[in-house]
Amino acid sequence: MSQESRERVLALLLGAAVVVIWGVSFAATRVAVREVPPMTLAFLRFALAAVVLWPLVRRRWRLHPLRPEDRWAGFFLGLTGVTLAFVGENIALKLTTASHAALIVATTPLATAVVEAVACRRLPRLATAGGLLVALAGVVLIVGTAKGSEGSVTGDLLMLATVSSWVAYSFLTRRLTAHYPTLVVTQIALVVGAATLAPLAVVESIVVGWTRPTVVTLLALAYLGVFCSALAYLWWNRAIRVLGVTTTNSLIYGIPLVGVAAGVVVLGEPLTATVVAGGALIIVGVTGASWGPQRRARVR
Repeated sequence: MSQESRERVLALLLGAAVVVIWGVSFAATRVAVREVPPMTLAFLRFALAAVVLWPLVRRRWRLHPLRPEDRWAGFFLGLTGVTLAFVGENIALKLTTASHAALIVATTPLATAVVEAVACRRLPRLATAGGLLVALAGVVLIVGTAKGSEGSVTGDLLMLATVSSWVAYSFLTRRLTAHYPTLVVTQIALVVGAATLAPLAVVESIVVGWTRPTVVTLLALAYLGVFCSALAYLWWNRAIRVLGVTTTNSLIYGIPLVGVAAGVVVLGEPLTATVVAGGALIIVGVTGASWGPQRRARVR
């Protein structure tokens, strides 16, 4: 196996690990948000992540300062990938159903492929486009059977805005990781995200207030900060650098599958034939979209 193939396999494994971590994060968030308001929780999560990574990134931070022309890109990296993404998602989930939110988030890989095709004036590979559509069908099959009340137009539009924000973050990540170490780029996103979330957290804490957190809540916060933010963002950004934006974002289709699997294993929820079929479609689709040469036909 060539060095390039080994790096690609490692990037896929890191991306898959992140999908598992993020898939389990919904349970940790549900636990923590009972005692800590959502904006405050988001601030604490990313502030903790920035502190955790600082000993690792400190030396590289000094050796690779942002060039003046990249400072705005660094600011929008944290604003889109942390602040806007989590504020939009938290508010949207108060207005629409989890099923609607999951289906809209599942359009992220397709939205990424469309933006990349327009920006680069290139069509995606047939295997990539077909794999994305197959995986999306699997998500629709799983989430479409979920029970719940009707969503709202406002909540659904906010989730679409969140998808747009994450796509912007992905392309900014690709741009910056081409010139700076992944550790530095990740730390920039975490620091900017925590800094821009801080005013929202202060206002929320004053208006809403929050109780003294229990040990379980503190453990959930530690999981969100250390694993879901510090490690997961670092590994995800590395995957983007190696695999590209469209291929990496295609792994997002696995998050609903992980969520369902966690429900079956941890909560004893039933494993239906629909879930199995949807999971199979997701695995086949993501595999097809993720592997193979990344050549694309140019639009004439």
